[in-house]
Amino acid sequence: MNIYNFVQFSGADPDQCRWLRFHERTPAGSLSYGAFEDALAAAEGQHLVVFVPSTEVNLASIDLKAKSHKQMVAAVPYMLEEELSEDVEKLHFALATIDKKAGRQLVGVISDELIAKLYSAISTHDYLSVAVVPQILSIPHASETWSLFIQGDAASLRTGEYDGYGIDVINLQEILSVEREAFRQQHEQDVNIVEYDFRADSKQDDLSNDLPAGEFDVAGGDREALALTGRYWLDHQGMLNLLQGNYQMKAEMPGTLKQWLIAASLMGISLLLFIANTMITNQRLSAHTQQLEQAMRITYKQVFHDEPATEPATAMRKRLIAMRESRGGPVTPFLQFVAASAGELLKDEHSSVVRMSYSNKHLQVDIETTAFDKLEALQRKIASDAITVDLKAVTNNQGKINGRLVLAGVKR
Repeated sequence: MNIYNFVQFSGADPDQCRWLRFHERTPAGSLSYGAFEDALAAAEGQHLVVFVPSTEVNLASIDLKAKSHKQMVAAVPYMLEEELSEDVEKLHFALATIDKKAGRQLVGVISDELIAKLYSAISTHDYLSVAVVPQILSIPHASETWSLFIQGDAASLRTGEYDGYGIDVINLQEILSVEREAFRQQHEQDVNIVEYDFRADSKQDDLSNDLPAGEFDVAGGDREALALTGRYWLDHQGMLNLLQGNYQMKAEMPGTLKQWLIAASLMGISLLLFIANTMITNQRLSAHTQQLEQAMRITYKQVFHDEPATEPATAMRKRLIAMRESRGGPVTPFLQFVAASAGELLKDEHSSVVRMSYSNKHLQVDIETTAFDKLEALQRKIASDAITVDLKAVTNNQGKINGRLVLAGVKR
């Protein structure tokens, strides 16, 4: 069971916060209040999602194409410099691609001091996953409507899928009136606003009189507010994580998967070394071969806990063949299948191996990824004149795509 912990600041200061635990998509237990460190400790070993107040994050959409993500990050501050009131050197910029073909990017801008403080506290703990996201993007939104979210003394107005900002409740009516009038002048009609008001006295608030009839949604309590935003994030996760660049978290791989990837890496290196030994003829590639051999020798020691008796590639092949024959059967296409699949699986940072099994000369690899077309791409890349690859058992579990690649030899 996936357990998610959603943390929300009680105000602009992250030292005081409230948090709610989800079992899959269902809120469990009561809302907790306390210091940020208490919330982090309670979420240890589980999934952590931190909502940053809308007043602390500026959102912008820009058109930017570059050869690498690093080049885009370097260009963004200067593209937005005139729109920002603070020195760009004191800000942190996070990007998410909206439309890759058009080069449309979503940019989240936050104080470098604040994101550094959050990262410093979070990085002392271990989690299955960590996301620090703008709360404005966790507020429910539908096309051709605005969403007004009110909780305590703060409000957030989401005016589009990638647009919105935070407002002090004291100035809410005045700002809302100006925004609605601007919309009327531009579109010659009134805007539809859905309001989520989680204040205890929301039914008596005069603001409801300024909204169209039938679009006033009253709820009560901080728990309900966090339950609403938590569910929406679970259904739309991955839009924008502020932990990027110097503040990107490095997750530890599960033990069994890590061992399999070590073995797969060894097979990939072994294959590269074999090709290098037969085809490299110049000095530069000869030096590269020595580097690969040294890397494979280190990996061999990690897997078998001793030094290879001969050249590492030969020793590895003999060791694996001996292991197979000791079980009473002939040498199978297993090594060929692993060598063909390992390189492609390691290249794809968005896909991970959940399980691998081999029987009846078929290698079954269960993969979890982010999109169906990634499974199809892996299927095409691994297939060859000697190997067929079938894609089976594809499922979509809350945005996570799972599928099974079945490798078999081509019948001659």
